[in-house]
Amino acid sequence: MIYTGYWAKIHDYELNHLTPVGISGWSPSGYTGKTYKKLAPKYSWWREWHDNNLSEKWYAEKYYETVLNVLNPNDVAKQLQQMGTDVVLLCFESPEKFCHRHLVAEWLNAKTNLNVREYQLKNQQMQMNI
Repeated sequence: MIYTGYWAKIHDYELNHLTPVGISGWSPSGYTGKTYKKLAPKYSWWREWHDNNLSEKWYAEKYYETVLNVLNPNDVAKQLQQMGTDVVLLCFESPEKFCHRHLVAEWLNAKTNLNVREYQLKNQQMQMNI
């Protein structure tokens, strides 16, 4: 399975035997685990979006244009699945906030036979709008 999640819960994912895979532009200090930088947003336009308070629509269009549209979703899925039995794709935003990992899940679900979703930690209610 491929799940999405966020860095603040990495230890919980590891306790649940998932393989963390960072897909953000950078990882938290001290993290030496797996990453898949092909899915990271491009820093130049991420900074423009962040600093100028641009829309989520603007971000999504840039992300698709510069990241997802240049990748083969089946190749990405295969490479991610080779990283572990159950991987969780990590970035920084909590589940209810807009984030590129939700765009990745939406893209993989639309282009492959996968069912990528936010990992549900025990005793917590999380919802993801993709």
